[in-house]
Parts: sequence; structure tokens; C-alpha cells
Amino acid sequence: MAAPAELLLVHGEERFLVDREARSWLAAARAASTSELSVEVLDAPTRLDGLRQSLIELPFLDARRHVLVRDPPQLSERPRRGSDSAEVLAAALETRAPTTSVCLVAHTKVTAANPVLKAVQRLRGRISEHPLLRGRELRSWVERRVTERRLRLPRGAVDHLLLVVGADLGRMDSELDKLAAFAGGGRSVSLEDVRILAGGEEQLATWDVLERLLTPPHGRGAAAVDTLIEDGIAPLYLLSILAGQLREVLVASEVLSGGGSASAVAARLGLPPWRAERLVRWASRVTPDLVAGWLRRLQRLDAGVKLGELDDTSGLRAFALRASGELQTAR
Repeated sequence: MAAPAELLLVHGEERFLVDREARSWLAAARAASTSELSVEVLDAPTRLDGLRQSLIELPFLDARRHVLVRDPPQLSERPRRGSDSAEVLAAALETRAPTTSVCLVAHTKVTAANPVLKAVQRLRGRISEHPLLRGRELRSWVERRVTERRLRLPRGAVDHLLLVVGADLGRMDSELDKLAAFAGGGRSVSLEDVRILAGGEEQLATWDVLERLLTPPHGRGAAAVDTLIEDGIAPLYLLSILAGQLREVLVASEVLSGGGSASAVAARLGLPPWRAERLVRWASRVTPDLVAGWLRRLQRLDAGVKLGELDDTSGLRAFALRASGELQTAR
């Protein structure tokens, strides 16, 4: 394993890629160390006295110390109230010991004017940015991952994955792992295998629940829940999909209230345009307060089921019936 960079800033809005590079740096740091004391991880430090001490401290058992700093507020455009400034963090980097390696991680884009980014450049550190992937870049990334796994997918497979997964790289990676495991025994992978293993048909069917619920007559949403459960869809799986969709509707409402459009919703959530347009349509049919109330109910149902206090099937059916009634009353 290659030695970790002595000074590295990893930043960007693509969380999966930011986390993957940060984990790689940390794994290399641990592989290069014989003692856990030589590797330190700090999470979002607001006051930097402890970090400054870590940067100047000399190694005890190993040749180098390694310090990883996750999401320091000094890298954000809107620093947390009461936190030390970006200038203070930049100055701390200037004073680090020659035997200390540092990795700064930010799940946001760090602007070129940020004093910390300028300090990393001045100190000849490496800067790695991971913006959200869109369009051809997203497709190219998926195709590279397919090649790396030596997967031989049929025509249309990548299109299907992009349709049902979108720009969620973490989930896309999991789906490709699933396909690689399926093909591990030398089996060929058909397009039908991809549709079944990636859960595409099942997920597209669950999308129909909210569409029917928010479109008069609203009782069709409750009927769709009954049909999916009778078809063998696990109620808790359906609950999690509905909760995720409702959270996206809330985000879409927030973007629209600020004057944003479907393209802004797509950029905010990292979704393909067709999904963003559907969210915009849904957000126009229901109030954010009602959606927030539904989310709270689903959360209580999920907790009750896991504690053994509620039945998932009857609870989800009751939720859908009540939501249908609330929409009818609101009309």
C-alpha cells in the first residue's frame, strides 16, 4: 500500500467519493503505523487548540504521526458560531511538525478564497475535489466500475441501473457488488437478472404509491399499498421507500419556495431530471406540514415495529388510509 500523502485536502459534494478517498488515506496511515497512538481522527473541531497540539506533537513509536480531520467548520462557507476562523486553521497547518501528515476532509466544495485551501497550496499539499457527477460523467463512472469488477453486462443494463438508482454512487456501488457476486460463479448476467437483482421493477412499483396517493381519487394510494403487500413486498421495505420519497418531497418544497426549479431540485438531491420533475409535481399537490406529519408517523411506526409493539402490515395500511382521508379533506 502506498504511503499516505503528507498534506491532503479532500473536498466536494459527492459524499461517496470524498469518503472513499478519506478511508483510503486513513487505511494507508494505519498500515504505515505500528501504534494506534500514531493515528488520530478528529471530528468537526470548532476550537482548534487540540488540533494545533496534535499537529506539532512529535511521534513516539513511529516515524510519522497521521491526523485526519473530518468536516472542520473552517472549511465551510458558513462557519459555525463560536468556532475558530479559517485563518486560525491555516496558521496551524503552517506550524505542523515535519513528521506529521494531515488529511482534511470536507463534504462540501471549499472555495478558492478559503485561507485553508490557500495554505494547503502554499505548503505544496495535494487538493482533491469530488463534485457531483452528472450525465456523461455519471455514466462513465458506472462503466468504469463495471470494468473494474470485470462484469460483462448486457446492452441496456447500465441504462436500467441509472434509471432506478440515479446519481446515488453509494447505492450504485452496492448494486454492482450484488451483480458481481451473482456473476462470480461464472454465470452470465441477463438484462432480466439486472432488473431483478437491482430491484428496479420493485422500486418503480413503490414509486407508484405516492403518485396514486397524491392524485385524486386519493384512495388509490391506499389500494396500491394493499396490492404491493399482497404481492410480497415487505412492509418495512415499502415504509423505508415511502419515507425516503417524502423526505425528497420536503426538500423539493424548500427549493421551490426559494424560487428554484426542477433542475435546482435535481442538483440539490443528485437525481435524474425525470425524478426531479416528478418531485416538483408532487410538492405542488401537498403542503410541507402534511408531508412532515406523515414522516413523523412513519418514523413512529418503524420504531414501534422494531420494538415489537406494532404490526407492520396493519400499521402501514392504516397510515395509507389516514393519509388518503387527509388529502380528501384538504381538497
